[in-house]
Amino acid sequence: MKRHYLALIFLTAVLQWECTRRNEEDLKSVCFESEILPVLQANCGTAGCHDASTAADGYIFTNYQSTLRAVKPGKGRDSKLVKVMLEDGEDRMPPPPAAPMSQDFIDLVIKWIDKGAGNVAGCASNAACDTSAVSFARDVQPILNNYCVSCHTAGSPSGGVVLNTYNGVKTVANNGKLLGSIFHQPGFYPMPPSGIKLDECKLKTIRAWVNSGAPNN
Repeated sequence: MKRHYLALIFLTAVLQWECTRRNEEDLKSVCFESEILPVLQANCGTAGCHDASTAADGYIFTNYQSTLRAVKPGKGRDSKLVKVMLEDGEDRMPPPPAAPMSQDFIDLVIKWIDKGAGNVAGCASNAACDTSAVSFARDVQPILNNYCVSCHTAGSPSGGVVLNTYNGVKTVANNGKLLGSIFHQPGFYPMPPSGIKLDECKLKTIRAWVNSGAPNN
């Protein structure tokens, strides 16, 4: 009887450990540091909107702790952060005439919140960065959609720059403005407007595409 009891205790401990391990892996399936926060900083946590100085409507989207104020862990679609991105008109974030956030990013935020809204960090440096065969449609345009298009659409071309079409991107790729801005080179307006550079892999990806002739691939 004692042996069966000890075996039961051991089995219960193993199952609890396995469950904990799976829960931890699930929480880490979306990297807040590299996949969520930079996009919020670029589109929302800017001067005049939701940076620490302005804190429009009491919300700040420049770090994890302040972002949690608009989040209900485990309830993505019930979270303020998601609701405002799905709004219409002036209540939408970012507000018109800026373009809405991409559906891919909204879906990612919902997934992050549904899985517990963990402060997952230190993952960007471990990701592989393959720039051997960069595609405009697969690699470059999604980056621009997340970080730049809210201000640079045909309907709202900040600085006369359009980044939601291939021809618009090709123009600034050819005249040097694209690389000059995202690399924060002297004489160019730094992008994204938050002043925080894109991570190294995204910068390498866009530069590789430009250096290959900026093809429509």
